[in-house]
Amino acid sequence: MRKLMTVAILTCSTSLVCPLGRAATCQVPSDGYTTIQAAVDDPSCTEIVLAVQVYEESPVVARSLTLSGAGSGATFVAGRVEVTAGAVEVRELEIRTPPGTEWEGLLVHSGAAVRGFDLVVVSGRECSLFADGFESGDLSAWSSVTP
Repeated sequence: MRKLMTVAILTCSTSLVCPLGRAATCQVPSDGYTTIQAAVDDPSCTEIVLAVQVYEESPVVARSLTLSGAGSGATFVAGRVEVTAGAVEVRELEIRTPPGTEWEGLLVHSGAAVRGFDLVVVSGRECSLFADGFESGDLSAWSSVTP
């Protein structure tokens, strides 16, 4: 048992994914994470940092984490961000659904919470949200918050 534990500790200290639950900042894209969803699916990624580009995907987040871009005029998610659980902080990015779609750009399920800074959300329904900061406990409760 002692030998197995030592191996696990050495592996943890030399890899990006730590089975013991150590927090990590994960860069997207990178060799380890080619998509936002790949980083979201790794429980060791507590902060996900997106490079300047357009991400054509619709990640689903079911745990607490921070999702950061390089500014709402520089980092774009062309799709939707869906938060099903946890407390998620979204910073410095723009979420834009494809024109003509009926999607919400940011879908927050009951019981989940989202806090945003320098976040622009534009829905295909021609409804947009721009806020310096906001919090939500469910789909019906939006409030503007300035820290």
